[in-house]
Amino acid sequence: MKFTSTALAVCLATAAAFTGPSRITPSKHVGASSFLQMSTVVETQVVNGKADEPTVMRPPINLPWNDVATQLMENFGYTAADIAEYETLDTNKDELMKIYRAMQMARGFENACNQQYMQGKIRGFMHLDNGQESIPALVEYAIKKQDKKLSYYREHTHAIASGVDPGEVMAELFMKDTGSCRGAGGSMHIFDRETYFQGGWALVCEQLPYAAGAAKSIL
Repeated sequence: MKFTSTALAVCLATAAAFTGPSRITPSKHVGASSFLQMSTVVETQVVNGKADEPTVMRPPINLPWNDVATQLMENFGYTAADIAEYETLDTNKDELMKIYRAMQMARGFENACNQQYMQGKIRGFMHLDNGQESIPALVEYAIKKQDKKLSYYREHTHAIASGVDPGEVMAELFMKDTGSCRGAGGSMHIFDRETYFQGGWALVCEQLPYAAGAAKSIL
């Protein structure tokens, strides 16, 4: 596939949108096609003799734990004992092993999905989340069964972390009647009423307004 200059400009503009003043340049020894496959190189600009360090436009959320703990207690009914369990996690080997096993479960499940998909046994769209195992592992550790959970289109392991039976999730991918949605939802639309897992949503960020509404309903 050949890229037009317009398409290439859009790709580069999208990549550059996540950093501040910067310049994206290819290596001197690669052609245009190789450049499209390589990692971007961000160079610092020098203005008036001073280096202008790239700034992240979307910095990660870094709320002080004390503020988070206060919100959990005031708005979500957590007790001091509940908060203490989080604070002792770093030294709790049993809980850390539980998180590790959840990560292993997530990786193994997605690897099995990939194998079945490559063999043509899982059809249609399928989005894996290999490399993101910490998300379902920490979700499983932190949430309660009655919590409302909304996910995006890589939600196989999120459903499992929420308490949905792994066999039901796999059956859903195989479009079987024993799946969590009787085979009608597929990879991107897993739903389970008993665990309050309110489905994966196919569009990017589509779940956010629903999650915000659910959060507002309980505050």
